[in-house]
Amino acid sequence: MDGPGTSLRTSARRLRAWGICLLVMLWPGLLAAQEAGPPRITEVSVTGLKRTKQWVAEKPLQKFIGIETAALDPQEVRAAVLAEGILEPLEVDIVEEEGGWVLRVTVREKWSIFPLPIIKGDSGGWSFGGFFMDNNAFGMNDKFFAGGTYGSKAWLVAGGYMHTPMVTNMPGWGLSFSFSRQERRDTDPNALDLRVFNLDSIRGGGSLNFKLNDYLALSSGVSYSNKMLKDSEQAVNAPEESAQFLELSAGASFRRSSWDGFFLSEERVQTGYSWTAGFGAPSWHRISLMAGWEKSIVPGFRFVLKGGGAWAPEIPVLGESSPNEAQVNILPSSFVARHFAGASLGLEKHLFKFGFGSLSLFASWQAIWTEGSVLDARFDHGPAGGVSLYLSKIAIPALAVGAAYNAAADYFQLSFSLGMSF
Repeated sequence: MDGPGTSLRTSARRLRAWGICLLVMLWPGLLAAQEAGPPRITEVSVTGLKRTKQWVAEKPLQKFIGIETAALDPQEVRAAVLAEGILEPLEVDIVEEEGGWVLRVTVREKWSIFPLPIIKGDSGGWSFGGFFMDNNAFGMNDKFFAGGTYGSKAWLVAGGYMHTPMVTNMPGWGLSFSFSRQERRDTDPNALDLRVFNLDSIRGGGSLNFKLNDYLALSSGVSYSNKMLKDSEQAVNAPEESAQFLELSAGASFRRSSWDGFFLSEERVQTGYSWTAGFGAPSWHRISLMAGWEKSIVPGFRFVLKGGGAWAPEIPVLGESSPNEAQVNILPSSFVARHFAGASLGLEKHLFKFGFGSLSLFASWQAIWTEGSVLDARFDHGPAGGVSLYLSKIAIPALAVGAAYNAAADYFQLSFSLGMSF
């Protein structure tokens, strides 16, 4: 006969058995809840595409996968889309679907196929022309251009194609070609002629670029150019002989973008090295740097710091170029140098927003050090400013009107551009 102790032991065994069964049933759910934590983005989706490939549109958004939904900044999402230059973000949503949370972005494709007029003018002369552009060739964010310009001192025809890789960890590539005929006038900071000669130039080249992550990229390239001197009665201090050049180059760049609702601002650094073999001219090495830092103070009002430099010992006259990499415009466009280093410190304010774009006002103080084959080392500085029109459906500043004053040279110049520059 079983006593009270036996009955209690039986009840305890049954209770433990039920407890174990309940724990086994609940354990997967408890474990999943512990592992899940706060909800995170598991997938991205882009809607509104017509021509652009789905993978192209979603590629810049992949970096948001794994981010907590509560920590996601919609402005960072818009900046990532805008930085690609082919899409305009309209809506940013996070929706729960079976299996996880989806970052869904509704976009409108920008104009990618268009004829682009080009009009430029400053103290160095004027030029006009046009190019046929496709900024989203085959819907893969590839770039194609072909066209030409004619000006007071030169004419140019050029074309090129840049390919964005379809597969992750594969390099992109680019090909370009140009022919120009010009009356080259190298001037001092007051636009007075130092050297004058006529020149035909043929150039062709190719490049490879490899994107390491969302911010870092490497590049390499090779190009051939033939610079042919032409007889001219107006020649002054002209080079003695024509020459051909073969250039090998390598570079690295960093770029990060942000969006404040008015401006797409960037932090960027680009470094480069090239070695050029001269045939009929000396060979030389060149090191260059370009950088920029744009920061929104309040939405629609930003601080802009940019600059750059180059060092090219033994570069021949035919290899000298305008110091555009210094990102200053207080010098005439016809000014050339061997070595230079410059910077521009300024502000830009959004003025008006229209259905087709927005207008902004900018002002800066610029400074640049240069040294050339004719002019000794010198330092120039002064203010610059103007207005820019940004088109919302085309990712380039379409119109810019500016003025600059070189205080060191006591030289004032106006500039106007429509389209883009090469």
